[in-house]
Amino acid sequence: MNLGFKKIRFFLLGLVIGFILLSLLVSFSVGSKVGQPIAFNHKKHIDQGLECDTCHKYYKTQTFSGIPDSSVCLECHKEPITKSPEEEKIRQYAKKGEQIPWRRIYREPDHVFYSHQAHVVLAKIECKTCHDDIAQREKPPARPFVQMTMGWCMRCHKERKASNDCLTCHE
Repeated sequence: MNLGFKKIRFFLLGLVIGFILLSLLVSFSVGSKVGQPIAFNHKKHIDQGLECDTCHKYYKTQTFSGIPDSSVCLECHKEPITKSPEEEKIRQYAKKGEQIPWRRIYREPDHVFYSHQAHVVLAKIECKTCHDDIAQREKPPARPFVQMTMGWCMRCHKERKASNDCLTCHE
């Protein structure tokens, strides 16, 4: 076997392995982790008797759920309840006159219409269908629990006998 052919084989093998690794990284969403400014403990708040709409006040009434406003947090955390440095961050944002910069994890493309109200109230779908058992999580998720692809949504619609007409989700 000549030396030029061996170099080409090694190059092609490296290219194939690189492509496979890149595909795996993309499919497992490595790099799309989202860090939140506060390590919010959903479980602790639910155990205290708070409902989802205490913080996500629009999820039953609007198309979007709403990101918690700092004033909601300050209703209970204006003064320290614990010695947690995470709790202190709430007051630090308030002291600076800033909202807590929560980062969205779930995003639909601009051409997709999604309504929390339609899914949660009308279809009676539990939050954990899309958000895992978020109420029992002690740390915020770093990435979406499910990849909301068109195929994933259409399977759910089919299982629940909901319309899969294009205009249901695409305006």
